Amino acid sequence: MTHYTLNGSVPQHLYGYVAREILYGLDSSKVGQFEPCVLFGITSIPSRAIHFSIMCESGAQFARIPIHMLRWIYPEREPRPLIDLQCWDSYGWSFSVVQYEYLREMSCDYRTPSGEMVPAWYWFTLDHTDNSYSNAPEQHKCYHLLRLEDGTGQIAAMPNNRILWRDKSFVRAGHPLDYKVMHSSTWHSEGTTYNPQDTAHTQDVV
Repeated sequence: MTHYTLNGSVPQHLYGYVAREILYGLDSSKVGQFEPCVLFGITSIPSRAIHFSIMCESGAQFARIPIHMLRWIYPEREPRPLIDLQCWDSYGWSFSVVQYEYLREMSCDYRTPSGEMVPAWYWFTLDHTDNSYSNAPEQHKCYHLLRLEDGTGQIAAMPNNRILWRDKSFVRAGHPLDYKVMHSSTWHSEGTTYNPQDTAHTQDVV
């Protein structure tokens, strides 16, 4: 895991495609056209969607390309709107990036705001730090970056409570999904008047 402010590296750079309209000032004549790129960096700005840094085949490098303008494979169908790819804007400037070994390349289904389940698979996880939202247990949300398997070639950033993972060696079909949002309580090992030093093997000599 690595901690960043504003800009960071993705755990593994990704060869993909960028929508050409974003490279030409949102020129409407470029809509539907794509060119190869390498996704190597990620940017978090509060109250905005996740953005990426990319390299083009021309050698030009672009920063702050929004998530909905990128594809991990060449698209075969019309794109999904941004709200289907990222429900919540970034919480802050500071964030950590990690690729969980257990989730690495695991497939999943995530739920869009309209209730549709979209097949995808795991890339890495971004988690915001040092802000009031992330520090509140009931408000915290990490962002799992997913590669969609629906023909759009798009990338999504979804929190835990919108994803069902497909670990065939552990997950069992039919389990009730009646969980609640994390409680607002926090737990502290030093929250009592008890002093652990009183029972330690080493004691202060008086």
